[in-house]
Amino acid sequence: MKICVLISILIISTAYPASVNSISVEGNTFVNNELILSVFGMSSGDELTAFSIAKGTDALFDLGYFSDIEILADTAAADGYADILIRVTENRLLSSIEVINPGCLSESAITDTLSIYPGQTVTPYDVERARQMILGLYAEKNHHAAEVVSFWREPDSDHRSTLVFECTEGPDVRVGEIVFYGNTAFDDEKLRGEIDTREDSFWRSGQFEESKFQVDIVQIGAFYRNNGYPEAVVTDVSRSMLEDGRHLLIEITVSEGKYFEFGTVTFDGNEEYPDSLLALAMDFSPTDSYSEEKLGNSMTLLYEIFQERGYFYASIQPVIEISPDSTALDIGFLISEGDRAHVRKVIIGGNTRTLDNVIRREITVFPGDMFRRSALMRSYRNIYYLNYFQDLMVDFGYIDGSSDIDLIFNVFEKTTGTAGLGASYGGEDGFAGFIELAETNLFGRGQVVNLNYQFSSTKQDIQLGFTEPWVMDTPLSLGGELFHTITNRDEYDRRRTGGSVTVGRPLPWFDYTRASVRYMLEKVDVFDITSDTTSFYYSLNDTDWPRWTSSMRLSIARDNRDRRMFASHGSLNSLTMEFAGGGFGGNIGYQEYLLDSSWYIPASWKFIYFLRFRGGVVGSLAGEEPPAYELFELGGTGFFGVRGYPSRSIAAVEGYETVGGKTMMILSAEFRYRIIDQIQMSLHGDAGNTWSSLSATDISDLYRGVGLGIRIEIPMLGVIGLDYTYGFDRPEPGWEPHFQFGTSF
Repeated sequence: MKICVLISILIISTAYPASVNSISVEGNTFVNNELILSVFGMSSGDELTAFSIAKGTDALFDLGYFSDIEILADTAAADGYADILIRVTENRLLSSIEVINPGCLSESAITDTLSIYPGQTVTPYDVERARQMILGLYAEKNHHAAEVVSFWREPDSDHRSTLVFECTEGPDVRVGEIVFYGNTAFDDEKLRGEIDTREDSFWRSGQFEESKFQVDIVQIGAFYRNNGYPEAVVTDVSRSMLEDGRHLLIEITVSEGKYFEFGTVTFDGNEEYPDSLLALAMDFSPTDSYSEEKLGNSMTLLYEIFQERGYFYASIQPVIEISPDSTALDIGFLISEGDRAHVRKVIIGGNTRTLDNVIRREITVFPGDMFRRSALMRSYRNIYYLNYFQDLMVDFGYIDGSSDIDLIFNVFEKTTGTAGLGASYGGEDGFAGFIELAETNLFGRGQVVNLNYQFSSTKQDIQLGFTEPWVMDTPLSLGGELFHTITNRDEYDRRRTGGSVTVGRPLPWFDYTRASVRYMLEKVDVFDITSDTTSFYYSLNDTDWPRWTSSMRLSIARDNRDRRMFASHGSLNSLTMEFAGGGFGGNIGYQEYLLDSSWYIPASWKFIYFLRFRGGVVGSLAGEEPPAYELFELGGTGFFGVRGYPSRSIAAVEGYETVGGKTMMILSAEFRYRIIDQIQMSLHGDAGNTWSSLSATDISDLYRGVGLGIRIEIPMLGVIGLDYTYGFDRPEPGWEPHFQFGTSF
């Protein structure tokens, strides 16, 4: 765009200013004269100055309708007066967009991306921006040598024009070589390993993404600064095409600077803690290679230490000095502790459904308490662990004239109810299905209610349960369940009808630990028992059915996972002891002990290690042997699952028959990858077996399986999982699919 202002004689050849005689407009087709004159802001009789002309011209450009404006002044009309001509070149009025030869892109994909529309006045800047966006679309398809030329067709009768983009997509271009210059401390191969952009090979695509590459440049500098070179910078980056015309040559020049290591560490201004204690928070030792990351980690730990004692406003400033005649960097921390902060208010926000007290009872920080970071983080974990919210943010309210603060917990609600209906077909159970209705935050009160019905050719199971996690706003939980189950097996059929009541509460002297007691009473009927007298299960005919089971179960569990679903760190450990018969009544007796230990260990990036041990023992009580259906049978999924084997396919061998075992052990290991918070994939391995007695237990004799799995958390449905596992020790080794629905993984 240009402004050409010609003022003949005016101001140049006269000593006094001129005035406007008349103003006319030329070159406009769809912008009317009245608008142009009104925006220009001058009229007949006004004093003509360079400032007024520049101001009016700027105002016309601001309309966005013109690509060029000329202001011409003619002083020949009358002495001391000038006739003004405003000559404009209008931007095009868009009628449509045409794409010629889009190649790998569809015309609609291009036009839908561009932010220009028919009827809009289009500036040269708009055209260039659109052209660059099209080039970006080609780059996403690896056509980095694409060319796009734009031009306008002649206007139609309505003064509207078609904007044309003529494209040449060029070859599919990948990264051919990545070369570094100026690097002596680390070779090219090491530096290439620190970036995400990769060279083309038969196992890598070699795609080039500009946004990812810019992050790579930052990562190179960070790598140097974390490995002893704080002065390192990337000084130049160039990209060119290799001779084959299909691969990029990327050349990166670095300036490494001098190598440094950590020297002495000193502290100044600290009164609450001695230097010796603060030194323990350092993430580095003298003579370690200087690391910007380790220095940052050390500062974070220092802040946490001071905030644990209420010094919320503590200021810590590192001062780095080079030791004379050495490569050591001495670190001095200037500390200003400030005043201790207390919590004035604890505010809950964002909860549209969950009641305040349901959230507040999980908070371990109270008004009047001295601020402690550990209490804040524990409160954060407790609230998030409820699994009622998709996100949680903590904010602070600062109080004028006071060192005290307000704590603000802003929650973002998510769907807590689930409704599921599904069906599947398997070789073991044939056609199977389920219907589930559950709500874990009933009426926003934190109560749990669930109705579950599962059916197949071998099993029908219906359960109805309710749990109040905080009875009368105390940490005492109370729950109940009613159930009716029919199981059909080749050797016998079994019907169970009963209910249970469970009471639990946290153990105040063991952090993250909870104990519960469950009493269960059920009526058990076994029928259609095998008539094969050689079968282990034939002995069930010697019992008068139905019978009653009266049992008490004691459980202790410690759970410090960061979240219920898809935990990334922490552990869940539980010990369960169940006693039936004897002093508890009923006419079925046994005792059972189960141990379950799960550990979540963060790996690099989005990877997580998961390790799990399950063990169990069941035996007689008060002279009563455990019934056959209480013995351990492994396989499939769930607590007794060994993936790679059908349900109940792993049992103990007694005589010439395979029956349920009295001891069992299962080991599981997974390497999980979190795609997003709601989706995980895993490489897993299981190994387990069950034996007829403790003396027969042989932990070297395990059934092994290895496979792949995926877990997806779906709102209103819960978690759905699919594992495909190879069983090595089956009669005929092979793959076994396992479909799971629910939260017990």
